[in-house]
Amino acid sequence: MPAELSASIMIVAFLLGSIMVVIGGLGFMRSNPVLMTPHSQLSQGIVFAIAAFMFVAGISVHFSGSSNTAFLRGQLAQTSKCELEGEAAYPTLRREQSGVINQHIISCMQRSGFSWVEQAWLCQEAPMATNGYCYEPSGWFDRAVTKTQLVFN
Repeated sequence: MPAELSASIMIVAFLLGSIMVVIGGLGFMRSNPVLMTPHSQLSQGIVFAIAAFMFVAGISVHFSGSSNTAFLRGQLAQTSKCELEGEAAYPTLRREQSGVINQHIISCMQRSGFSWVEQAWLCQEAPMATNGYCYEPSGWFDRAVTKTQLVFN
């Protein structure tokens, strides 16, 4: 499944899930007379807080570890693809330190929608063009999900 389609499905699932949480919470409170008394607003707030926490936690786990979302994995795979493309384009320069292949990898990643970010904390260990952690998606949604995945990585 393409990453764009997977991201769209996740957005729709998130919206539907939040609507279901609100409708389910209201239905539960209406069926429980203890929760509908005027002096139990704290109970209502607790029920909604627990439901919202469980929903957000579930979505966070899915975004950070699902095989359906190719955000960070896709970024690392694209780096490898650009590296292979650069080595195929310049086979005689593989062992040399000319930097031509590195520049090809960086420009390939830019064409794919990633920008070079040498300040990234996982890039500090090895700031090379072949390090997939040295890139950041250009789109705000992709960048936010990738940063969340890096926290759990």
